[in-house]
Parts: sequence; C-alpha cells; structure tokens
Amino acid sequence: MYEFAIMSYEDFDKLKKLYTELIEIVCNAKESDTMEEKIDLLLATFYKVSECLNFSPYTHFYTQVLIDIIVKTYNTKVFRSDLLLKSQIDCFIENEKYYPNEFYEDWEENEYTIHLITHEFTQKVEKISKKQHKEYMEFFETIKDLLVKNFMEKKADLKDRLEQIYKYSNNSIVKSLSTEERLFLYEAKRVFDIHYLNTNPAHALFLDTKFKTKYICDKELSMRERTLDVEEIVKLMKTKNMKAEQVYELENTEEQIRFELFKVIQNNFSINKCENCGRLFIPITSSNNKNQKGRNDQKYCNNLYLNTGKTCKEIGALNKQKEKVQNSPILIEYNREYKRMHGLHYNHQKKFTEKKFKEWSKKARKLRNNFTDNQLEEFKMELKKLSDMYWK
Repeated sequence: MYEFAIMSYEDFDKLKKLYTELIEIVCNAKESDTMEEKIDLLLATFYKVSECLNFSPYTHFYTQVLIDIIVKTYNTKVFRSDLLLKSQIDCFIENEKYYPNEFYEDWEENEYTIHLITHEFTQKVEKISKKQHKEYMEFFETIKDLLVKNFMEKKADLKDRLEQIYKYSNNSIVKSLSTEERLFLYEAKRVFDIHYLNTNPAHALFLDTKFKTKYICDKELSMRERTLDVEEIVKLMKTKNMKAEQVYELENTEEQIRFELFKVIQNNFSINKCENCGRLFIPITSSNNKNQKGRNDQKYCNNLYLNTGKTCKEIGALNKQKEKVQNSPILIEYNREYKRMHGLHYNHQKKFTEKKFKEWSKKARKLRNNFTDNQLEEFKMELKKLSDMYWK
C-alpha cells in the first residue's frame, strides 16, 4: 500500500507498456490457428500478468478487467465497455462508439476462473479483416488508457487518505483509543466512506466493508488418513504443516485499498513524513525486537534519494551533522584539530602511534562536550594543551 501511494506518475508509463504488450498477446491468442500456439500464448499471458503484479499488487483487478474485455470483445462486434461498470471501475468514455451496450447491462457474467479463461482463450474464432483488427486495437488502447488513468486516481486518493491518517496517527490521544474508537474517528474524517442506515430504534453508522473472510488449506488428507485416530491425524498435521489459513476475498481495487487502510488503523500504525524527501512512510521496527511497533520518532525514510545512491535516512543524518558542524564554532575547531592530529599520526606512525592517537581522540571528544560555543577561546586553549601532550 505504501509503495503504491508514493509511486511517481512516471512509473505508470511502465504499466502502459505492459498493458500494450498484454493486449497484443491476448489478441494473437484469439487469432492463432493451432491449439499448441494458443497454449503458448496463454502461458505468455500469465507471465505478463505476473509482471503487472510485480509492478504493483493493486493491478490485479485492472489486469483482470482488461483481459476480460479483450476476450469478450474480440470478434463479437460489440465493444464490451460495460465490463468496466460491472467491475466498479468508474471511467468516463468520450467516444460514443464505445458506450456500454444496453443489452449487456443486466447480462449475468460467468465467474472469472482459470477454466473459463482457458476455454475462452482456446476457443476457435473466425478470422477478421485488418480494418476490424485495427478497430479492436483502438478500443483496447482506449480501455488501457482509461484503466491506467483510474489506477493513477486511486493512487492519488490513497495518498490523500494516508495523509489524513498521518495527521492523527502520532497523536497520543488517538493512539490511546480502542480499535473501534479509531475506526469511528477515521470514518468521521472521511478515510472511509460514511453511510447511514435508518434502523429502529435509532440511526446507525457503519463502516462500508464487504470483505468476505474465508479459510483455505493447500494440503488435504487422503481417504485412508481421514480414518486414523485423532492423535495420528494431529501428528500428520504437524509433520505436513497442515492448517487452515484465514484469507479475505476482495472484489475490486477500492476494496483492496479499504481493507489495507482498515488494517493500518486496526493495528494502530504510525505514519510519518520524511523530513528529507517529504514522502509518507511507516516507521520500521528495530531488527533487535521484531515484536516492537515502529518508533514514531523516525524522521527519515529508507527510500533511495534521487540519484545519490543513498537513502534519505543516510543523507538526512549527514545533512544534520553538516548543519550542526557549520553552525557550531566548537565543532569547527574540533574538526580542524582532529584532521591535523590525524595527519600527524598518519605521517609519523612510529612516533605518534595508533594507540596514542585514539587516546588523544577520546580525550578531545570529552573536552569538546564539556564546552559550549560561548567558551570557544577557553576550548581552544585546552585543546592545544591536550594536543601538545601527545605531539610536541
């Protein structure tokens, strides 16, 4: 969620390229002559879908809709833009030619399964003219642009909602609220959509969540194993690491975003803004204590800053140190003397050994910490005395 929210708009050019390639693959699959070629192109589609998911997990529903529209439009003489609305993707279509067909508005769509995809991919279709092919490609490119535009709007909307959470998540009063109280607060602040129900005896406020909770297991017992005693079955479960895991069924990208925002609020995460690049980030936990929540006093994120090859955390600390040195006469004097003494040690290592240099350095740091900038002259005199003790 965080990576998606801070994504730059230039990154979406990569998604456009991936979707253009995906359109080409799916169209070729619809027109291919042999089953072997169709299967190869089906596999190529899956690989391209994986690339889209690597770009962002949030592409899942958009990619699904794009493929669905291509498969159900190609060679049907109907531009299936109605599938955008059925997938709750709100897009404004300028070209009247692509307006949703009324016939399909109430059409019951088949459940989107791997078997259905394979069937529709491998179904033989009649060849179409170059002119028709061009018309389809123009429509698919239009759909691609609409999807990416909507995806970018979702990114901007998510960032706004995280900004809202950022405003309050570090507030000690908000941190002390229960999960239910925090949900009510963020509902009121429009992080979620607010809804009212007319119920008796009073009005009710509810969080607009449609997450379906399911339990799945990727392993199963054989018929023989099921007849074993409970103790034996438990041993098998432990050996094979068999357990039912909780998953959530989501229907579109908005539900995916809303679900993750729900988890951020439920777990009482803090959101900070980097003092170097201005991006939002969730403070990371200490590697020494993974059960500890992220420190909310972290000022810099771990993103690479521009083309420096360094993270904001690294650059921010360096900049603060430079700023501190530039503004402190004591530190300027200390650094000047440190460089001089280090040069003497480097050029006269037998006379001014590493052990002696480290002793001087330790005492010089202690001396530096005992003086303020208003005591610069006294500090200079004491530092000179210390240096003369080690190098006469």
